[in-house]
Amino acid sequence: MKTVFSVEDSLVVRNIIKQVLQSEGFNVLEAENGKQALEIINSKKPKVDIYILDVNMPEMDGITLLGEIRKFDTTTPVVMLTTETDKSKIMKAKGLGATGWIIKPFEREPFLKVIRMLLEKEG
Repeated sequence: MKTVFSVEDSLVVRNIIKQVLQSEGFNVLEAENGKQALEIINSKKPKVDIYILDVNMPEMDGITLLGEIRKFDTTTPVVMLTTETDKSKIMKAKGLGATGWIIKPFEREPFLKVIRMLLEKEG
């Protein structure tokens, strides 16, 4: 079973992500901001197959979290999930190693297609 780590400050969006992914057989870990996500990663050392990070969050945003993840994990796919269309943020995230970018609100099937595609690349 593949594990997805969803980091999103909106409880509604987090629940939608969880519901969609669990209905497809994924195990879903969750955090409500980057700081909480790093605490979970550092304390529990979960095996994560793909990260889904919101860009704009309190305490630690998704781009900062992406940079932190890439310090110890350079290969796991990271999808940025956001309402953000600012090209400079997209380029910064790509520069730090983001492997995908999904704009909210998202539709179920295209969202799942991106997740599956990135997981297949990993093997």
